[in-house]
Amino acid sequence: MKVLFVITSVPFAKDYSTITNLVERLSKKGHEVHVFLSGNGVYYLIRPDASVLSDYGAKVYFCAHSAHQRGVDKQPKWAESSSTYNLSRMMGEFDKVIVFN
Repeated sequence: MKVLFVITSVPFAKDYSTITNLVERLSKKGHEVHVFLSGNGVYYLIRPDASVLSDYGAKVYFCAHSAHQRGVDKQPKWAESSSTYNLSRMMGEFDKVIVFN
């Protein structure tokens, strides 16, 4: 199963541990997991331990425009710059799309 997480909430909310646990468990079960960071979700890029999403096997993307608007200029190696246009194209490719706002 292909699963896409769309995250627009800040990484310091209670959702963080839920998201990381879900990504870890789904990846361990052999599911293809992708994470898209948009809006305030781009703050995951500056949280030092957020690289765990990639470590668990998820492909991580972020909205470059959202990052620019919020002054997040750090692009870690574990995340790929993208856009909400690409997100709209990606959504039809997944079996499940889960949004955290």
